[in-house]
Amino acid sequence: MTTNTESLWVFALASKYKTYTTISIFLLSILASALAWFIMSLIYWAHPGGPAWGKHERMNKRINRKTNKSSSSSRLAIPGPKGFPIIGSMNLMTGLAHHKLAAMAKACEATRLMALSLGETRVIIASDPSVAKEILNNCVFADRPVKESAYSLMFNRAIGFAPYGVYWTTLRRIAATHLFCPKQIKAFETQRFDIAHQMVDMFKGQPENVKNIRVGLRKASLSNMMGSVFGRTYGLDSEAVELRKLVDEGYDLLGMLNWSDHLPWLSELDPQSIRARCSNLVPQVNRFVGQIINKHQQNPEELGHDFVDVLLSLQGREKLS
Repeated sequence: MTTNTESLWVFALASKYKTYTTISIFLLSILASALAWFIMSLIYWAHPGGPAWGKHERMNKRINRKTNKSSSSSRLAIPGPKGFPIIGSMNLMTGLAHHKLAAMAKACEATRLMALSLGETRVIIASDPSVAKEILNNCVFADRPVKESAYSLMFNRAIGFAPYGVYWTTLRRIAATHLFCPKQIKAFETQRFDIAHQMVDMFKGQPENVKNIRVGLRKASLSNMMGSVFGRTYGLDSEAVELRKLVDEGYDLLGMLNWSDHLPWLSELDPQSIRARCSNLVPQVNRFVGQIINKHQQNPEELGHDFVDVLLSLQGREKLS
């Protein structure tokens, strides 16, 4: 029995044709999806304030249509720059961002409020003092958006990032009663004078044309905080280099504009290595703080009474756990 080779070639070509067709359809579907996404991004971008505000407005219209609510399109949109498609005005958040935002508000004639987009995040800038005061005194705006770095560094439970509520008011009451009360401030008055003298001596030793005030203030602030909270003071020289590196790294991570916070589809990539840096910093901070807490628990008399002792002694409804 002989095999018809021509028939085999026909079947092979048909099989390859089906494979190529499947791949082509798959690639075309991806291309069509990308094109549709890009077109929608352009539509959102055309709205005052940029893509995040355009997306928000379109979703509101869709919800109003489904619930038969009256549309809010008659309200005037907050003026603001469109920025760029997808990323919005994230380019304004580099360097002296407050100068750039002030100049942009002036260019957009946004004398009271200015809307802009940081990726998919809607942002409002208040340029008028009375409006800013009203916002800051309204509990609706009490919560601060928690960044990925704040969560990673466990700052979401700190007084600066904790949501407004019972836990936050407890933190504030403890700080006001045990850290910022007149008695406690008076108790650390000598420490502050010593730090001020050290700072003056440090500036005296610098060349006349090089006075790094910012570095001196940061060192003084850290030394004052360590004395008030942990009962342990450091000189303004190189004695606490490792501690300052930890603090500087934390400030840098919290202050950096994280693209993943505003473009969620980048979160898995961690393009700025912020998540990796946080993972590296947390164990070092835990080890440092853990050593201080252990010393307070083992030898409380040697270190005197400070804020760590207060936190360790809290019971009942004030216990932070």
